[in-house]
Amino acid sequence: MNNDALMRRISAATDAKKKAATASASDQSSNEIRSDGLARRPAENIPNHLRQMLQPGAAPAGQPAARPQQAALQARPTAPAPVSKPVQHAHVAAPAMTTPQQPTVQQHDAPRPAVQAQPVQPSQQMATPQQANPSAAPVPQSVAALQSDKGSGPLMSFRAPSPEQAAPQETPRESRMAREDRPEAFITDSDGTMATVMGDTRCVDTVTGLAWAVGRMLSIVVGKNRIVAMICSIEMPDGEPTEAGHKPLRFRVEMQGEVQDRGNGGTSFQKGISSYPGAGCPVHQIRAGDLAAIYAATGDANAVVGALSQDESIPAYVDVPSMLSKHFAVLGSTGCGKSASVSLLLHACQEMVPDLRTIILDPHNEYGRAFPDANIIEQRTMDIPFWMFQLEEYVECLFRGKPIVHEEIDALREFIPEAKIKFRDGEDRVKLRPDNSGAAITADTAAPYRIADLLSMIDEEMGLLESGYNRTDLKSLKARINSHATDQRYAFMFRHRTIEDIAWQVVANFFNFHDGPARTTIIEMAGMPAEVVNAVASVLCRLSFELAIAAKGNMKVLVVCEEAHRYVPAGRDGFEPTRRAIARIAKEGRKYGSFMAIVSQRPSELDPTILSQCSTVFSLRLTNDFDQDIIRRAISSSSASTIAFISSLSNRECIAFGEGMSTAMRMKFRNLPKEWLPGAETDVFGNAVPIVTTQQAGPVFHQWRMGAG
Repeated sequence: MNNDALMRRISAATDAKKKAATASASDQSSNEIRSDGLARRPAENIPNHLRQMLQPGAAPAGQPAARPQQAALQARPTAPAPVSKPVQHAHVAAPAMTTPQQPTVQQHDAPRPAVQAQPVQPSQQMATPQQANPSAAPVPQSVAALQSDKGSGPLMSFRAPSPEQAAPQETPRESRMAREDRPEAFITDSDGTMATVMGDTRCVDTVTGLAWAVGRMLSIVVGKNRIVAMICSIEMPDGEPTEAGHKPLRFRVEMQGEVQDRGNGGTSFQKGISSYPGAGCPVHQIRAGDLAAIYAATGDANAVVGALSQDESIPAYVDVPSMLSKHFAVLGSTGCGKSASVSLLLHACQEMVPDLRTIILDPHNEYGRAFPDANIIEQRTMDIPFWMFQLEEYVECLFRGKPIVHEEIDALREFIPEAKIKFRDGEDRVKLRPDNSGAAITADTAAPYRIADLLSMIDEEMGLLESGYNRTDLKSLKARINSHATDQRYAFMFRHRTIEDIAWQVVANFFNFHDGPARTTIIEMAGMPAEVVNAVASVLCRLSFELAIAAKGNMKVLVVCEEAHRYVPAGRDGFEPTRRAIARIAKEGRKYGSFMAIVSQRPSELDPTILSQCSTVFSLRLTNDFDQDIIRRAISSSSASTIAFISSLSNRECIAFGEGMSTAMRMKFRNLPKEWLPGAETDVFGNAVPIVTTQQAGPVFHQWRMGAG
């Protein structure tokens, strides 16, 4: 082969390689996948009408152009991805970039592991934005998992995720909206707490839900910081529409704090304003990341009890130790979901504080269904011996609200310790040793004695020629004691025919002193007379405080006072020992591990001293003006406008504020499994058996007569 032929063959081979490389590059270019999910094509081969459709936000000819965020949310075809298991994705900004030869790859601003979706029963699932609106923006993975109400426990878990999982990452779509597409307004005037903003009716589409509305949070840009404000009122002043046809709006906002960007790329919220806005400062809808920073978890033991009303993708956190240690209150009108909310909070407390002992004073017998493993004590099985009552508690039972005769109380203060010593030592009163052997026993000591011995001492005192007491007073006292001992309503105080020291059994029954985890005790008090309810509440509240002191902080006890206005009412009415016992827990209990929860539908009828000691308040719907005034005085001035919504809250929605959360928030409690929902055992309009015959009415009459004593 000569040189010319060899050169021709080399040239032909080189041309063939160039053609093959060109064809391969053309095929690869045609198969590339754009970030929006569409295959790329050479620009010179794309017709003009298709070129316009490929532009973000472009619309076909003859139709109005879609907004950028609408185009970003539109469904686009993606290449098939071989996925073996269903995966619940995190907050994705745009469809994943794929090639026909590769599986789908998640793209995030910060890497997050995918979580396998868990099946959730409809009754246990909180509605998410996707359920309410299938085209809504994706919910972050951590929040979606929390809203599923399917936790690590048997029914649901309240434990908050780690900060890395809980912190929402701003996606490219949110970043673009933050720069361009959010409605913008401007400050016209401001003072220390309020500001006036001028804007227009322009808003983003209903898919994102961003619009000017009362109760929504706004962001006021002041230098490098963003002041957080809430819209309090909106009006449409007279004025010409803008060139785009939008009408002007004027609204008042309340400034609540400011968000600052940290050096590590995160954000933090602080109450108070360091730099106030001036006229002309821009105002935007608040970003999701800023909103999450405002309501971020504050402590180490946080429970997720619901979601923000403004953005259901952001969890509502409660710092359980702070809520318990400084007491909390759940207030709301009847029928607004108050009992279900209390059940949710108690289950959350028990999960976050496993050694917590809970005693529920249940006036409607409804919490037994919400705590199926609880120790339930009702009136016919209740056992609190009369000698475990302190003197003032026993006196209130004797006089039953009537004026107290102090001479009779003085006689009891003298005779009861002697009766206790006689039971202990088996000695007659006239043979007591004069050596102060009974100095440690007082009328308040929880030591047994016999009513017969007490009456015998009163008779003996009346027979003395020089008695220190008026015989008429002693006769009256003896009659009161006999009447009280035979009153069927107080049978729980005289359940044993023989007197013996059973104080340990009584305390262990109420406070679950047994081997194993701490449990809940429910005192069912439906049908009990008010005097009995007050007496039981007084003894249990006092015992919980005294036991916490004796345990030196090693025992945590929570007393839940349902319908608290019944036994700690405003004014001087009510059972004074109960008022003092609850007030003592409210003022000093947190030092020793004795906590209190106040539940009421009429906060205006509660003792203001008791309510003022509750540092965390969950206020559900309240329609009475006096009740609203109580909440208005309790909330901080920087969140006062939040109370404006308190009469129009939906069921299970509340205004929460105090030590248990970072700032006041409008939130909605999570859905509870039906096994944890409180409720009466009998549905009067459902499965109740109607009484239509005399034979059926007989037991009702007998029960009424026995209850009336």
